[in-house]
Formats: sequence, C-alpha cells, structure tokens
Amino acid sequence: MKNHVLTLVATALAFGTTLEAEAGIEACGNIRFDEVQSCELRLSAECSAGCSELGVYKTACATKLVPVCKQDCTLDATPTCTDSCTTQCSQDCDNGVNVICTHNCFTECTTDRDAECAGAANVAQCEATWNANCDSECDLQCVTVDGDCYQHCVECCGGSCSADANMTCQTTCQDELFEDCEYEFRIDCDASCSGDGALFCDGEFMISGSQLPACLEELVAQGIGGLELEGEVTIGPDGIDGSGSFCTTSNSGRNTGAWPLPFVALAAASAWLARRRRQR
Repeated sequence: MKNHVLTLVATALAFGTTLEAEAGIEACGNIRFDEVQSCELRLSAECSAGCSELGVYKTACATKLVPVCKQDCTLDATPTCTDSCTTQCSQDCDNGVNVICTHNCFTECTTDRDAECAGAANVAQCEATWNANCDSECDLQCVTVDGDCYQHCVECCGGSCSADANMTCQTTCQDELFEDCEYEFRIDCDASCSGDGALFCDGEFMISGSQLPACLEELVAQGIGGLELEGEVTIGPDGIDGSGSFCTTSNSGRNTGAWPLPFVALAAASAWLARRRRQR
C-alpha cells in the first residue's frame, strides 16, 4: 500500500473575531487552548526528547488531578466572594456589558492567579492547578445556563467563587500527587512517540495516544484562527513519521467558514490515525 504524504505549507490565517476564554476542550482531556501561542505534533526522536523532561506535564497533570482532589475538596463558595462578585457583575450588566458565563467565569476566577502564585515554590505548577480548578468549577456552573445577563452573572460568580473556596485544598492535594502524575504521563508520552505521537504546546506536553486523533479533530472543528502550519507528515500502513506544527500567531478568533487547506490536512491525518486504530 502506497504511503500518503501530507505536506503542510506554512500558511498564516487571520480572523477578525477576538478569541474569548472558554472552557477546556473535552476531546483533549478538558485542556484549555486559548492561551497557548504555538503547538506541535511531535513524532519519533523529537517526540521522545520532549517526553524525557519532567516539568512539561503541568497542564495535563493539573487537569487530570482536579477531579481526583475534588473528592475531598468540596467547600461551598463563601458569601463574601459571591456578594462582591455579583455586585460588580450586575453593574456590568446594567452598563450594557454582555456577560456570558462560559466566557467570563474563567477570567473572573483567575484574576488573582499571578499574584497568588508568584511566591509559590513551583510557580508553573501553581498556575496550572489554578487554571484547571477554575475550568472545572466554571464548567459545572456554566454548562446549562439559559437566561439573561443577570443569570449568566450569578452562575459565573458561583463557579468562580467555588473554585476560590477550594483553591487551597486543590493546591495541597495536587502537591502530593503531582510528581507521580508527571512520571505516568512521561511513560505514556514516550510510548506514543513510535505510534501516534504527542501534542506539545509552548513546549509543554498536552495529550498523546488514543485521545490524540479526536483532540486534533476537535481543534480543527472549532477552527481556532490566527494559525500557521508547517512541516511534513508521512502516514502509511506501517505507522506515521515526520513532523507538523500549527502556531497561533495572534490568538485572533475562530474560523466560522470553510476549513483552510492546512486544517484539512491535519484533519486527514487525524482521521487516518483513527481508521488505523480501528483496523488494529
């Protein structure tokens, strides 16, 4: 069977809509992608080299550990937090600001993140835990909101303040589990390098293995704009080889029209991986 070669020519895309902060992508293990600047699909030697470094699994581990720690971290939002948040949020609604829970909750939740994590023993880990906890609580509050600005405001504050109430608990719990989690991801990542490869964003591991094709398909489907793609990926009956990357040059929106050619190429590679897995 002849190999199929996908050459991803560097292409810059620009869209006018600003990319809002949204919840993590479920197909990608609930990882959030709106703040990353560049992503690479790594394979073979380059992939293995990236997998060998502990410290590149912060986002993946924090996202994985939030539901584990949530079994013990079950504090309710404090009235002080919710009252302060809803007062400000309601004023925004009165002033014509379009508050949307899925867009505003994460932003509200992470307002104090940088200041609070500045003195942490591991700043990157603290920030990853903070982001993942905010995402989880905001997802719970915002997923079924159907109402006016004030309703979105109330739910947005509920998610943000629930995350705030449990932040210390989540941080303490994850500190105890993080190292083991990173070693587990390191093993999974390395094992995937000779198969489907692994996705790295801003030099940090995001996802690999069986979840990778669905994740790539979802990234394509959401059409995140302001991207560049480059590299060459060869796929055939004996595996996948080469390298490819897609880079957010400006975080400038989502594509609501037809997919550009590089997206189609990436989708084709993802679909091929899925078919190969089913054939196994």
